[in-house]
Amino acid sequence: MDLKKLTGSFVLSMVFIISFSNMLQAEALPSKERNTQVVAIHDIQGKLHNSKYKGQKVSDVEGVATFKYVLNGSHYIHIQTPDSKKDQDPNTSEGLIVYMGNQDFDVKEGDLVKVTGVVDEYFIDGYKDKNKTDLPVTQINARQDKGGHIEIVSHNHPLPKPVKIDKVPNKISSSDAFRTFNRNQYAIDFWESLEGMRVQFGDVRSVGPQEHGDLFTVLDKEPIETIHEGILLHENNQHGERIPFKMYDNNKAREFDVATGDKFKGPIIGYVNYGFQNYKVNVDLEQMKKLHIKGNTKPEPTTIHPDKKKLNVASYNLENFSNNTKSTTKDKAQKIAKGITVNMKNPDIVGVTEVQDNDGPNAGGPTANESYDRLIKEIQAAGGPQYKYVNIDPEMNEDGGQPNANIRVGFLYNPKRVKFDHTIPQGDANTAVAYKRGKLTLNPGRIDPGNPAFQDSRKPLVAQFKFRGEQVIMIANHWNSKNGDAALFGSQQPPVPQSEKQRQEMAHAVGQFIRQVQTNNPKANIVSVGDYNDFQWTKALKTLESYQMTNMIYSVPKEDCYTYNYHGNSQVLDHILVSNNLKYHTQLDPIHINSDFTDMSGRASDHDPLLAQIDVKKRNK
Repeated sequence: MDLKKLTGSFVLSMVFIISFSNMLQAEALPSKERNTQVVAIHDIQGKLHNSKYKGQKVSDVEGVATFKYVLNGSHYIHIQTPDSKKDQDPNTSEGLIVYMGNQDFDVKEGDLVKVTGVVDEYFIDGYKDKNKTDLPVTQINARQDKGGHIEIVSHNHPLPKPVKIDKVPNKISSSDAFRTFNRNQYAIDFWESLEGMRVQFGDVRSVGPQEHGDLFTVLDKEPIETIHEGILLHENNQHGERIPFKMYDNNKAREFDVATGDKFKGPIIGYVNYGFQNYKVNVDLEQMKKLHIKGNTKPEPTTIHPDKKKLNVASYNLENFSNNTKSTTKDKAQKIAKGITVNMKNPDIVGVTEVQDNDGPNAGGPTANESYDRLIKEIQAAGGPQYKYVNIDPEMNEDGGQPNANIRVGFLYNPKRVKFDHTIPQGDANTAVAYKRGKLTLNPGRIDPGNPAFQDSRKPLVAQFKFRGEQVIMIANHWNSKNGDAALFGSQQPPVPQSEKQRQEMAHAVGQFIRQVQTNNPKANIVSVGDYNDFQWTKALKTLESYQMTNMIYSVPKEDCYTYNYHGNSQVLDHILVSNNLKYHTQLDPIHINSDFTDMSGRASDHDPLLAQIDVKKRNK
């Protein structure tokens, strides 16, 4: 027998047994306790939205520190593969975010580092439910108390060249729950392929006002769709090409006055991240200030001229206006008053939403007489008429909105122009209004307040007026908000607007009341105004139209067709609908004094008001 062969076979057998045993031990250990792996950034990022290394410990991941910031007391840096070591695959990001906890590792931009830690898919910045609604970012948790470490290899290393972006896909996602990944076709995949990386843009145009340090833009070559150089939300186009910037220092950025239509002269260099349901490009505030070019966007007055023979009605969301809250300063009251007197030219009736009780979010009762009185006095001081108000106080905390603030809908009216029928008894929070024998049973009254459709939301208010001898039935609405809807760039693709079902039920409830009025009085003049929290093409608004009502927003030129701006998409949430007998005798004007502007530039609310002029008498000829 050959002893050498026997010995060799024994040794090989022992090596195999030991190796297999070690492998089993490694599999038995939690993933974070496995032997660390030396991998590159692009390996960790991979070609999809989640890293295959999630939960595993990696060592000596090499990158150049490109950007550093502090968020909620935690320190973060972006690192990126040196240009000489990129994999040349555009689907795999060469950037990565490193989480350092509350400890600053004294890493500076331009340092070449090697990072050891655990790979996470983490929700860095967002609302409380971000882990259910948002997309995570791939990061390495390098906290020392978790076994992490950052080694500085050298200083003053050349920063990797930024990826120049001259086009962002218009479509947001493939709408197949992330089964398809195509960075050239879908914006959600495009940004994922650049996560953590340095990027560069040419000239961009703001498509919404700065808010919370966020600024939504598009490349300046993109088409202009609004009168203030913004873009419009369409039923089948949510504008994936929007470029959101997050400016640091964040607190100072909140004071940066940027309106829709302002421009920024490129090149602009930033770092791709994610937060609050959107990809964001982190940029330096001072850099953006230097590149800022102020546009020509100005608050506008209505184009409708007052006519003694025509009724002017308005819809205005006052954004949590009360007599006694920190957010509602005298300045805000003056801005609202100016909008009504100067920009709207003193409408005869104003349907108002988001009027809070007298003490706002404090724990007092739900009465709002002081809130209305304060606004009326400011309007009069601004040169307007002495309005009167129509209101029913809700029950405490039954109508949604800010806790203890008891927002409600109501009316302001000019008693010199319209008459409010005081001969009809006033309703209360829980009694449903009806229309019998040619008039309301309650004035004002609430529409079906016990209907489950209005649970934890505002109940529509109905009031009966007379203008030049003609009866006018006004309905003020503030339907449930979009809270709970999936975000356009969120984790649910396609996004589902879960809140819309309740608004459809509200539309039926309001519609059934309208049908009651029309059945009793086929020639009734009905005007329904307010913040419907939904778009003109949605089932909720189409449902309300089906009750012989016309949405006047369709009569407005497209470039003027918006009342609100959300993440850079100008859109319609506020509407004025009239009974079909009035549609050919009504003119509508959205008055853009808020949605395109910051508080610093005169904004009084987050919604633009609407003004409609109605020739009630002509309808009867």
